[in-house]
Amino acid sequence: MRSWRDWRLRRLVAGSRPIVVGPWRSELGFETLYWLPWLAALRERYALAKDRLIVISRGGAGVWYDAGASVDLYDYVPLDKVRKAMLADSQATGSIKQQAMTGWEEKLLPLLMHDLGIRRYGVVHPSLMYRQLTPWWQGRIGQEELLRALRFTPIPVPPPPLSLPLPERYVAVRFYHRHTWAMNEEARGWVSTLVDAMARRLPVVLLETGFHADDHADFPIQGENILSIKDHVTAQNNLAVQSAVLAKAQAFVGTYGGTMQLAVRLRRPSVGFYQQFTGTAYAHKLLTEWLAVQEGTPCFIGRPDDARMVMDVMQP
Repeated sequence: MRSWRDWRLRRLVAGSRPIVVGPWRSELGFETLYWLPWLAALRERYALAKDRLIVISRGGAGVWYDAGASVDLYDYVPLDKVRKAMLADSQATGSIKQQAMTGWEEKLLPLLMHDLGIRRYGVVHPSLMYRQLTPWWQGRIGQEELLRALRFTPIPVPPPPLSLPLPERYVAVRFYHRHTWAMNEEARGWVSTLVDAMARRLPVVLLETGFHADDHADFPIQGENILSIKDHVTAQNNLAVQSAVLAKAQAFVGTYGGTMQLAVRLRRPSVGFYQQFTGTAYAHKLLTEWLAVQEGTPCFIGRPDDARMVMDVMQP
């Protein structure tokens, strides 16, 4: 992995100009597992004052960065247009990873900075992180080298909305379709049975939004003692609200993926399920489990049959 103490980065952070961080518009798991820790390491290494940083994220996630200012991408670009842009990137490059700054991002940044009254600024784009960390995802470097580029500092979260009547104790749940977890009848039945059983013991709060910010469609879940947050979220605040709810939950249960990885980062006991491990790098699972061990956070990632086996073995 190349050192990022090179002349480009040193020149970027030198002086006192504001630094735009982002825009981040990609996957939640990459944001929480890599982008935030990579930025934390950058700030530590170059002693960057938070007041210099202007974060561009989406869904209210700017609060996670503890920066001097934040701008929500969805205030300027409608959610459906961001989704279409990500689809176009995927068709052009085969990935939604932000490997380079796109033309529409280049046009957007001056508009945002104009509204903030800023003329001269630097940009730390996610492509810098992707260039450095891609060897880890591809299995070409080890974890020790990866960790030299990351700092896992606490993620600040806002309080839950006053309009959201959260129980005193609850389990946060989100099951959604992705490569590793298909929304078929068998899976829907299994999820319904599981959540119903949990709800008989403790209230369940569903981290569903009612809209599609990506290609992850939520499993339909309903029943007694189950509360949904979807009437309390918008495109501009959905990630902030989800993190606020997760931070107060007794545990998280759902699809293995970005929401579960956020729960682990928030030090919540977490259970993430997959049916088949495909369409994702094993490196992400490895880092998630390592982080949980380091912080003493209970964590289980596996298939439904794996969970049954564990429960059978533990029964007296």
